[in-house]
Amino acid sequence: MANSEYLLSHQDLVKAVIIHQNIHEGFWRLNINFNVAATHGKDVPDPCVAVTIQGIGIMKADSSDEMAVDAALANPEKIAPPVDKTHDVTNGMQFCRDVYRNVAVHLDDAAKPASASMAVDLRTQHK
Repeated sequence: MANSEYLLSHQDLVKAVIIHQNIHEGFWRLNINFNVAATHGKDVPDPCVAVTIQGIGIMKADSSDEMAVDAALANPEKIAPPVDKTHDVTNGMQFCRDVYRNVAVHLDDAAKPASASMAVDLRTQHK
């Protein structure tokens, strides 16, 4: 069953944004932009302050910042393994089939000489 609430630390939130934005280098920290407005409402006779959040994101930080998250550790760049074409199974099997067919054709030709003077059985010659 899914939880109805997930709480994240500021560093977990920064890591999530780093991974989502595919960032692999630099130090980043949480950035929250607030909007503060003084107001006076009908129902409230006293003046009040309304604080709203305009945006939450991340911004570059110094490596010495305690709140900073290293993107190279949080989201290391994935290095694709080099493609080794020497062990391509499908091409290797096709090569084996072609060689087998070629050898089989030559052995069949050797078993049926074109003339009596050319009668050589290749099957007896390989050692």
